[in-house]
Amino acid sequence: MDGREVRALLMPELRRYVEEIKEKYNRVPCLAAILVGDDPASRQYVKNKQRMAEELGCESRTVRVAVSQATTAALLKVIAELNEDKAVNAILLQLPVPDGVDQFRLFDAIHPDKDLDAVGSASVGGFYRGRWGRFIPCTPRGVLTLLDYYKVPVEGARAVVIGRSDIAGKPMAVILGGRMRNATVTWCHRKTRELASICREADILIPCVGAEAGIGPYLITAEMVKPGACVIDVGFRRVGPGKFVGDVDFEGVKQVAGWITLNPGGTGPMTVVALMQNLLDATRYQLGLERLAYSI
Repeated sequence: MDGREVRALLMPELRRYVEEIKEKYNRVPCLAAILVGDDPASRQYVKNKQRMAEELGCESRTVRVAVSQATTAALLKVIAELNEDKAVNAILLQLPVPDGVDQFRLFDAIHPDKDLDAVGSASVGGFYRGRWGRFIPCTPRGVLTLLDYYKVPVEGARAVVIGRSDIAGKPMAVILGGRMRNATVTWCHRKTRELASICREADILIPCVGAEAGIGPYLITAEMVKPGACVIDVGFRRVGPGKFVGDVDFEGVKQVAGWITLNPGGTGPMTVVALMQNLLDATRYQLGLERLAYSI
């Protein structure tokens, strides 16, 4: 499952929609990302976001905050300023934030029409109730597009989601098991027992951990995968200078799986595509328009 291939198919549609917003409404879609500290995976994601925004002719700002200055109060002030800035259409709080920062207060402080990753209480209600709402978080939205493009059967399938971050694992489990997709979901995390046996029952396996595996170099190995299963690797971590890997042993698992994402090159490009889709939707909401539709 090649996210770069799907991105290439969607880019002309994104460009057309950006030009429409510029020509009809005299607006340049603008995203502001708040980046705290120097996490390598976060920096790479922001870099990819900026590159695509430039390709599409959108504006992309990065507000960098040093860890030493990243208090809840200071970050709330940054968000308040971005909420008030009419030139900014969408706000992304890049995770992780330092321990001691109340990220849920920050989530809820983002204006609902600018809540690009659907982390605020007002946004979560949409997909929690099995509806689209304003936004679907970028990573789950990208995964849904991959599932659609590669025609992976989801309704009634047994899905296993590993991880409970507010922008990946948690919304992914809720959305897949909700009325939009109707899978039967087992949601796993660091306290889960017998993880390997649970994974072997999955028709769709989606690890969203992005951390050291502990016993071996990868969290998911071929022995943990049901033959013919769809494996979507959302995990992303640095293992050396300029080298990133996911949660899945790609070379081993591809011998067993029916579908498997590249990593890098699978969910990463799709997350950035979804981010741009959400940015355009946010811009349209602020113009009094509905969200956009795509061929995939």
